[in-house]
Amino acid sequence: MEYDVIIIGAGLAGLSAGKGLNENGVRYKIIEANSRPGGKVYSREYTGRYFELGGQFINQDMTEMTRLVKDAGMEIHETDVTEDAVIIDERKNTDVESILKADKKLFKGIGERDIRLSRLYEKYIADSYHRKLISSQHSELLNINPELISSKAIAAMMDRYISSKSDTTHQASGPLNNVVSYLERFSKDKIMYGQPVAEIAESKDGYIILSSNNEYRSKAVILAIPPTAASQITYTPGLPEKIENALKSFKDGAVIKITWVFEEAFWRSFSVQNEVHRLKEIIYSEPEGITVSDSSKSGDENRLTMFIGGDTAIKLADKTIDERLEYAVSLLTEVLGEKARYYIDREESVWVNAPYTGGGYSASVLYTGIFNAAQILRQPYKKLLFSSSELSPDFPKFMEGAVRSGKHTAKKALELLK
Repeated sequence: MEYDVIIIGAGLAGLSAGKGLNENGVRYKIIEANSRPGGKVYSREYTGRYFELGGQFINQDMTEMTRLVKDAGMEIHETDVTEDAVIIDERKNTDVESILKADKKLFKGIGERDIRLSRLYEKYIADSYHRKLISSQHSELLNINPELISSKAIAAMMDRYISSKSDTTHQASGPLNNVVSYLERFSKDKIMYGQPVAEIAESKDGYIILSSNNEYRSKAVILAIPPTAASQITYTPGLPEKIENALKSFKDGAVIKITWVFEEAFWRSFSVQNEVHRLKEIIYSEPEGITVSDSSKSGDENRLTMFIGGDTAIKLADKTIDERLEYAVSLLTEVLGEKARYYIDREESVWVNAPYTGGGYSASVLYTGIFNAAQILRQPYKKLLFSSSELSPDFPKFMEGAVRSGKHTAKKALELLK
């Protein structure tokens, strides 16, 4: 059977594109390499408790995700962090937040010539410890060593974050699997799982898509997968050099996420330099790329979540789960004391070298790549379209960006089919 559109990938971008096509009566199929939908959005559920292994936080300016959460039968709950809560480092300084806010000024100093993100610190931050702190924060946020990243690409990404609010102010009242299931229902029997795509070949009337054990034909193709995954597919004939180089400009991140549940939120009355503060976040300058956040929802369990990004995540991925947990708990106790050892539950997820979803929570543009690669890939090539959180015109690298990218690409596909 020939379809109007084949969507490759059943993450938020692919499922959102499918919903848009479904509402317009288009014949389409979604091909997913993994055995489940959702991509980097995945909830691990137990009896009476769940953990978000991937995406978790939103804010109220992320209108697509807030709408989907409600459409999936849930509510939006605030993250239980007050405005007076402080961000500290492992040295227990209270002025770290003001240091971190200075990173936004960094990108105003970028000229026409691109430079490495790490080089940007050296040029514009005089204090060596401040450079180390901001480098560590970026290693966690971007999941990649700043030495590898394009400053101009990050500046463009920040301009596309169209909100003045923190990205962690709210969460869904239930597991985000519910959002994935809600979107999945629109495509019902149109999704094929366990079908990694090896080749996309142009045909007389469109495209032939070759998966591991099937052949599909369509007039248009939406690649709703990370650029790094899209670059691994064979295109016959090859893609234009500009598009091929744009795909190869991205590098996957690496992140490990560990969440602990505690009976008592002891970090909400915490002594820092002889003053009592409520903690919002801890940023470790050493080792680089580690932060700990109060991830509790208002009126819910007391939780801390550690994010380990970049090179540190890559190194720890080779350890056993017990070794990683002991390492992480030792870092917690270094700042919070022995109470941090007495948790009642915990969960870990390792997003390193995932074959189809990519490592980390997103890919970033390399310094050696094309800094405006995302802009290039947002434009269709013939009837071949790329869609992912990284490429979104708004809120790139967030769940919101993935949804918006999927909707945007579905609209483009419909225009091309006319």
